Amino acid sequence: MDNLKLALLGSGLMLASSGVYAVEISGNVALASDYVYRGISQTNEEATIQGGFDVEGESGLYVGVWASNIAFDGSIEVDVYAGYGGEFSEDLGFDIGILRYEYPDDVNSSFSELYGSLSYKELTVGVAYSSDFFLESDTSTYVFVDYSFSLPNEFGLDLHYAEQSIDDNDIFGTPDYAEYSLSLTRTVADIDLSLTWYDTDLSNDDCFLDSTTGIGTNLCESRVVFGLSKSL
Repeated sequence: MDNLKLALLGSGLMLASSGVYAVEISGNVALASDYVYRGISQTNEEATIQGGFDVEGESGLYVGVWASNIAFDGSIEVDVYAGYGGEFSEDLGFDIGILRYEYPDDVNSSFSELYGSLSYKELTVGVAYSSDFFLESDTSTYVFVDYSFSLPNEFGLDLHYAEQSIDDNDIFGTPDYAEYSLSLTRTVADIDLSLTWYDTDLSNDDCFLDSTTGIGTNLCESRVVFGLSKSL
């Protein structure tokens, strides 16, 4: 187990041991017709089941773990993270932390990111940075902006735009790219429902070429995903 994982687990133990009245423990579970990460399908356009747990202290410190099925590297992704979030004022908030992506069957795929974001009312801007991205493709920077609208009849509309840059594009499998999404949401009987359209500016010829045939995949194409989730 590397030093980062030990540090994250240690943070969780310290937070959890700080007193039952000082922390809040929550969980979540989700089902969706596809797992899309930064505009790209991780399940080869198949359904996904996901879930996780979080421990958050009154100070704003938090730790958590989250997992999902995927279509590569042992068919599972496990994320462990720790961070600190809070508010500068009623409308202005922040979140900073570190996130470890684990793919148990291929240590070369696993990587860590530092992340941070600022939110003003319904607008959030943020960045994530990795010094050794997926498949050891060197440095990576991910910059995003999100905006959420409240619609009539308790519907919500979430807009997202981001740009992903990778130092070694050949190893990763795509050029630098932009990705975007639009999500319609509503909560019914404590179940959060979502219908999301995802897309990137990558063509099939730019999307993870097959080493044998030289033909790209459709994993970066536009798609609509239906999901439902519940907080525990």
